[in-house]
Amino acid sequence: MGYKKDVKKLQEEAGIKTENPVYAKTGSQREDAIPDENRNTSENTPNEESGSTNTSAFTSEERKMSLWQKISLPFVRSSFLSALFFSLVALIWIAMSNTIVSGLMDLHPNILHVIMIKDAIFVIILSLIIYRLFCVQFANSFHLEQEKKDTLKKLKEWEAIQNSMMETVPDMIVYTLDTDLRYSSFNKRHKYSMLRLWKKEIKVGDSILDVVTDTDTRAVIEGNLKHALNGEYLSHVEKYGDNDQTASYWQTFYAPILDAEKKVIGVSCFVNNITALKQAQSKNLFLSYHDPLTKLFNRVYCEDVFQQAEREARCPYSIIVADIKGMHVINENYGRSIGDNLLIKVGEIISKAIKDNGIVARWGSDEFIVLLPDTEKEKAEAFMNICKCQFPGVTVNGIPLRVLTGFATRVDPSVSLQDTVRSAEIHSEQNNYEM
Repeated sequence: MGYKKDVKKLQEEAGIKTENPVYAKTGSQREDAIPDENRNTSENTPNEESGSTNTSAFTSEERKMSLWQKISLPFVRSSFLSALFFSLVALIWIAMSNTIVSGLMDLHPNILHVIMIKDAIFVIILSLIIYRLFCVQFANSFHLEQEKKDTLKKLKEWEAIQNSMMETVPDMIVYTLDTDLRYSSFNKRHKYSMLRLWKKEIKVGDSILDVVTDTDTRAVIEGNLKHALNGEYLSHVEKYGDNDQTASYWQTFYAPILDAEKKVIGVSCFVNNITALKQAQSKNLFLSYHDPLTKLFNRVYCEDVFQQAEREARCPYSIIVADIKGMHVINENYGRSIGDNLLIKVGEIISKAIKDNGIVARWGSDEFIVLLPDTEKEKAEAFMNICKCQFPGVTVNGIPLRVLTGFATRVDPSVSLQDTVRSAEIHSEQNNYEM
């Protein structure tokens, strides 16, 4: 009931008249259609009169027959009545015709009786043959009618299964189109979404291109559907919202519908909300390339950057290393929480000093690294000195920061960046710079 109230509310806001969607092929009303309480019930039963009950022996189709068809209908329905009726008519005709002939030709009564008996035997035999043929024909008709009923029953069962499949997943939007891009089926979620987005209540037989009013969106949908009608299977992801934290992601799958002869007779579309999956992927991607403590890039990310730089043979390439002195002693004497605060503080200071001029990352347990692509030796040394000037007098929980730094610059592409990092570490140890 909540769904119907929401749809009626959207209809009122959009100024849409509430009309029940009707299947174009079957003429039956959809189960998810919104009932119109103001609709006159007499419209649904045009053949019924107020306060009366239809007790006619004929169906609605049979009432359209002529008088002679109505009279002959019982005989058509029963092979026995048909044969009996034929026999009676034939016998009456034989009696009357032979009597008239006998009167005109003055035949002997015995001869007349013999002729009538002969003709009666012929009629009886012919009636039995006709009765047999009718029985066979009606048996075939009965089996055809039974097969028709069984087929309709299976069709209804399949429609129930299809509706159940389409409505099982509440977050899944499902719809199918024919080759003219007109709806052949859809679930309630798609119907509600189209009403909310485009202010129109869809029904079977409507063209999806007529419902979508935005030109760009319609062009994209039409292009994808045309590819599917050409026998292609495709999918794409759409992002709604500019904020990565609150944006929603929807993945649409397009697939051609094939008949028994592998001929394309339509398109099936499945639209799935993958926002949770994209958020999980983004989180996993962030954790794979970032240090969870300092939120800086990690060693894995730096190694990927090194491989890219090696392929591009980028030179010059400078690297600065910064190592917190006495980190092991601090963890043992003051606890790891104090050590973690030191690491976070050092990362913030280096990031603020470097800004957007390089990549700051946590290289090891107590070591940081700054990647400076296309940076000369003199400029790299200046950046290192900027970082060194930020540390004097800074304390964390009463513990002063003591950091050793060094740098190195690659000017020869044949020298690996890993060797450049080791050179920077050696430079830090040899000079024993304190910040």
